Amino acid sequence: MDLRSHSKPIEEFNFLDPAVLDNPFEYYRAAQEQAPVYLMPETGMYLVSRYEDLRQVLLDTETFSNNLDGYGMLQGENWKVHQGILQERGWPDLPTLNFTDPPVHTRYRRIADSIFNAKRIAAISDRIEELCNLIIDRFIDRGECEFVSEFSFPFVGTIISEQLGLDSEKMSTFKKWGEAIMAPTSRVMTVEELRENAETIVEMQHFIAGKLEERRKEPRNDLISALVSSRGSDGEELDMMELQSFMRQFLSGTYESVVTMISHGMLILLREPGVMEQVATDLSRVPDFVEEALRFDTAVPGLARLVTRDTELAGVHLPAGSIVMTRYAAANRDPAKFDRPDKFDIDRKDKAHLSFGTGPHLCVGRLLARRELVIAFRTLLTRLKDIELARPLPEIAHVPHALLRPMKELPIRFAKADAA
Repeated sequence: MDLRSHSKPIEEFNFLDPAVLDNPFEYYRAAQEQAPVYLMPETGMYLVSRYEDLRQVLLDTETFSNNLDGYGMLQGENWKVHQGILQERGWPDLPTLNFTDPPVHTRYRRIADSIFNAKRIAAISDRIEELCNLIIDRFIDRGECEFVSEFSFPFVGTIISEQLGLDSEKMSTFKKWGEAIMAPTSRVMTVEELRENAETIVEMQHFIAGKLEERRKEPRNDLISALVSSRGSDGEELDMMELQSFMRQFLSGTYESVVTMISHGMLILLREPGVMEQVATDLSRVPDFVEEALRFDTAVPGLARLVTRDTELAGVHLPAGSIVMTRYAAANRDPAKFDRPDKFDIDRKDKAHLSFGTGPHLCVGRLLARRELVIAFRTLLTRLKDIELARPLPEIAHVPHALLRPMKELPIRFAKADAA
């Protein structure tokens, strides 16, 4: 279907409709053609859908601030209940990397960049590949698997668990924590749901506090030890509240998004058998495949920014206090930037997608994410062949979520590739 024309009126879409969140690209095209900065009546936020407009927002942190309560933005007054529980029994939310702007953000960003650096990521690449093979070993003899729960999640979860000093054998607990972190960003929750969510966060915080103290006494060659030993530009150690904030953001930022990236990548291969054959035949093309997959089906479709002063964007007046939805997934298919944006093109020359953002808030974990993706698909296509969908996907294939786009399931069948 050619999405570059024949868009129905933007007013006929509802951004929060599960069908729109599941397959939003017709909606994005309608916004780009009719209202590139669109006040969504169902959310009260302004959707920014064009590439250059989005870059302007991301680069101008003085006008479009990240200093907002991103976790509790949808919860209104009930969020105080959640925060009260953290205050009483755990550690309250402290903006560090997320939800701050320079110069506060700059201090924390230096620390994060020193941890997620190229040398450290290269040093763990062999272990990432080893874990990838170990996870494939669990299901390869069956000739089928549910790819999201049996590969994407355990692969990413085990890597994060090891690097953050968590017990990778308690994968269900790790999954529960990751989901609890992101749940308030997905929908409006009841007071009771917020209480239960806060209790889960407190449980996670106390476990993390114990691991932090262990690493302070006996450091290891992992990310959590690097975090505990890090110093700000003032030479001061991070206090427990700051450490908890970093750990929460590392867990949320390196978990669901990468699980979704890998799952979307496999879905693309299933729907583009010519691409699968091309990449499997020449594994040097895996990085090209990964970059186009990041553009084509962005794992984090959008985030939010606060308008700090009256301004104008694409001819639309934005009053101070407004919230703009920075829709990366829409910008990555903007026909003004990308030729034939709705076609998956592994030979695409322009790779300047915005899947990891840009500017001061460029994704800290992008090097790790890219390495995980390249190793995952290189290994999968080495060990599996004749990969196909085992059964039709649900009519709504993704979990409805305003900021993320996780798949519900991806059942596949395959044969073992011939030994090299």
